[in-house]
Amino acid sequence: MVMNASKSFLFSLAKRHYAAAASPKAASCSSKEVQVTTLPNKMRIASMESPLPGLCKVAVAIKAGSRYEKPDNLGVSHILRSSAGLTTKCASHFAISKNIQQIGATFSATSDRETIVYMLETNNENVECGLQYLKYAMVGQEFRPWELTDNIPRIKYEIAIVPPQVKVIDMLHKAAYRTGLGNSIFVKKYNIKKIGTETLQHFVATNFLTNRTSVAGVGIDHNTLMHFGEALGFSCEEGETSKAKYYGGEMRKDTNSHLAYAIIAGESAGLNKKEVFAYAVLRHALGTGPSTKRGVGCSPLCKAVANSLGPATAQALAMAHADSGLFGVLISCSPEDANNVVLSVMKALKAGVTDSDVNRAKAQLTSQLLYCSESADTLLNDIVNQCALMGGAKSPAHLLSDIAAVTTSEVQQALQKIVSGKKSMAAIGSIHNVPYLADII
Repeated sequence: MVMNASKSFLFSLAKRHYAAAASPKAASCSSKEVQVTTLPNKMRIASMESPLPGLCKVAVAIKAGSRYEKPDNLGVSHILRSSAGLTTKCASHFAISKNIQQIGATFSATSDRETIVYMLETNNENVECGLQYLKYAMVGQEFRPWELTDNIPRIKYEIAIVPPQVKVIDMLHKAAYRTGLGNSIFVKKYNIKKIGTETLQHFVATNFLTNRTSVAGVGIDHNTLMHFGEALGFSCEEGETSKAKYYGGEMRKDTNSHLAYAIIAGESAGLNKKEVFAYAVLRHALGTGPSTKRGVGCSPLCKAVANSLGPATAQALAMAHADSGLFGVLISCSPEDANNVVLSVMKALKAGVTDSDVNRAKAQLTSQLLYCSESADTLLNDIVNQCALMGGAKSPAHLLSDIAAVTTSEVQQALQKIVSGKKSMAAIGSIHNVPYLADII
């Protein structure tokens, strides 16, 4: 079994990933349609044909990410994800692991600020058994104290290997939103042992509700998914809702590092706004780093850091959430040159983008989407998260149409909103030469 905190690249059109060329066969995948049904209990079911015949993947997304944590249980979503596959009322940890391995299947859990996603991968012949143990792993989780204790070393290891780029993005959300979306996706070390059985069970009871759950599958019959969703037996209560509020701010953390990492961002569109596609195009127009390994990019951001004294990179990030988003630039550079690099990047942002930049960005984004649609994993993650956060799902073909409809004027307006709006900033590493936010706006 695998547990991590990653998220679908395809669903993250407006999130951090690298450009890739499209496969010649990818266009055939983009024409497939997504079938979506809302059950009477408000649970959403979606299915689509698999890019790989014979392969079946099922994902259950529940709106139980870190944004739904309270001050007294911060980090509970991280512990919950790491506890996936432990003993439940239906089966022991050993039974879940053994039976999933016996049929050659894999079970994984991923989480982020919005959702926790449980995923099963198996072949068509073992779907029934696989779905049974996918259900067993989610329903009636007991969180036995001794199993949680045994899990602590792995949680500490997960925290220890978090790269600085991820840490600075986490800090940016804290500066921008304070609470809710500002909650860290990682549990604090001092809270690991404090979050026990009762806290986890209360969090599950509060968030594992039918109207907060979406089930999606590729290569599986739609009716089978509907029966599976009904059999989960989650409560039909409404549950709490919270709206994201952007504040803006700055966070800095000096650490023992040979590099400085900084990110400067402003509020952008959420997934509930059509402008999210303009920001996705803007990201590629400004630059996401070189498209070739060890290459030198020709995007505005690559040119902005080309004359730095030491190693330096700058890439645009567009992080879209259900009802809000952040757009900015992530900078990595040598500490001695940090001030010049940050100022050069801000100058590039104010210079804007041209028609040529936008056309290149749309081509890159289209290629990337088609490439990702060839992967059953990214396709499934995309569909299930769309259902969970947007109430429906668009096929790659529809997303391609939305990208093609973006105009240069819309992209320039999106950039102007970031440049002129209230900003947030986070910095980590050897940051003595990184300018403060007040000095660059």
